[in-house]
Amino acid sequence: MSIQPALPKQTDQDESKGAVEGDRPTDKQQGNENADTPLGADGQPTDRIAIAEDVIGANADQTQG
Repeated sequence: MSIQPALPKQTDQDESKGAVEGDRPTDKQQGNENADTPLGADGQPTDRIAIAEDVIGANADQTQG
């Protein structure tokens, strides 16, 4: 009886594209780096760059930012 060689593991080229969120802390996570932006007296974010980045991202994936 001959032993079959192990087949190479197929790689998924799209594995790291798109929204990736894991169930466990050791899994790859995705988050909003601008979530901790300070708020002004009116309760709105004060970091204009963070606001612009969120708008660009919302426009890119056609969601509300």
